[in-house]
Amino acid sequence: MYTPVQPKKIYAAIINIRIAFADNTPESGDIKIEKLSALLSTVAPAITRNGGILTRVTEEGITAVFESGAENALQGALDVFGDASRAMGTEQLSALSIGIHMGPVFLAELGYGNFSALVAVSEGVHVAWRLCESAARYDARILMTQTALDGIRSYDTRFSCRKLGLIYRQSYDTEEMIYDMFDSDPTNLKYRKRRSKLVFETGVNLYLNGEYLQSRNSFIELLKYDRNDKTAKEYIYMCDKALSGSADSATDQYLEIW
Repeated sequence: MYTPVQPKKIYAAIINIRIAFADNTPESGDIKIEKLSALLSTVAPAITRNGGILTRVTEEGITAVFESGAENALQGALDVFGDASRAMGTEQLSALSIGIHMGPVFLAELGYGNFSALVAVSEGVHVAWRLCESAARYDARILMTQTALDGIRSYDTRFSCRKLGLIYRQSYDTEEMIYDMFDSDPTNLKYRKRRSKLVFETGVNLYLNGEYLQSRNSFIELLKYDRNDKTAKEYIYMCDKALSGSADSATDQYLEIW
């Protein structure tokens, strides 16, 4: 018989791992279950060997909590892609994304009768899920918040990453810088991001400082040698809106508003 356990509040890294389903028709339920099962078999070993605790499996993804911190969560995410590259086809791999955030989490084992399950309740779970949902827009596999990265020593020299920009969380009236962690990207894409990092981040900083014309010029320069950079194109669009006066000055600095 289940005995209730008092939930504990911890400060932990929250990771969400999502596979985007192309077919959302009711008949695809068995296919979704099959894909989730295959994903779980790939994800679980990578998560557990890096000290993570699995807390949820749904259509929105697989959630895990790392009480040991953000570096373990990031290493777990990189291991997931390493394992997935050997177990999945190219199409499935391209549909996989991971979001990582850091924050307070209530961790509890809930149950009734003979049933029990570990549950993580946190606003950070939602943030990690939204990062997953957004990743494909920016040609990213792993998106991570500044809050999480701040817990990793010398992250900018030990991992390949680029600053993407600000997101705003309306319900908490909080803005957050997000980063594209691209060590797990395909070789060609990783090379392109490394090559363009300085110009890209210069453009981001200029944009955040309200220097829209200079920012636009930076991203135009970037597209001369990487015409497929989705995020650079998004910033050019945002610069054009700001320069035309059609942007909302209260929100125009944000890549996304949740």
